[in-house]
Amino acid sequence: MTAPGQPAGSYGYVNPTPGQIPAPTAPSGPTQAGPPGQPPRSQPPGKQRRGQGGVSWVVYAATVLILIVAILVVLFVAKNGQTVPIWLFGSRKYMSVAAALTIASGAGLVVGLLIGVIAQIPLRRRLRSAKRRLEG
Repeated sequence: MTAPGQPAGSYGYVNPTPGQIPAPTAPSGPTQAGPPGQPPRSQPPGKQRRGQGGVSWVVYAATVLILIVAILVVLFVAKNGQTVPIWLFGSRKYMSVAAALTIASGAGLVVGLLIGVIAQIPLRRRLRSAKRRLEG
């Protein structure tokens, strides 16, 4: 069943007989001819499609936010120099708040990096296998 304005029938598709290859058809849609030897462009020369180009503004915003948090942590650590008891793995240690915060921040950084690396391992494996399939 077709909607009003839609062509009826097989849309020009002909079922090829065995041994017969159908002729290629030109892609539909607006294209502009590019320089000789290059494929035609689908966008005007001055415009880029969304998702192409440089780094997203979200990456810049996240970087600025992380830098602000890091500066605040450094300032907080520098202001807290008094010694406090810390219960660590069943033993009591006495150290400055600055040292404890520095160790905790470093441990958090390492854990965060490990989580990021572990998440990338299956993705890299899939990418490598896809490359092998494409190369032959």
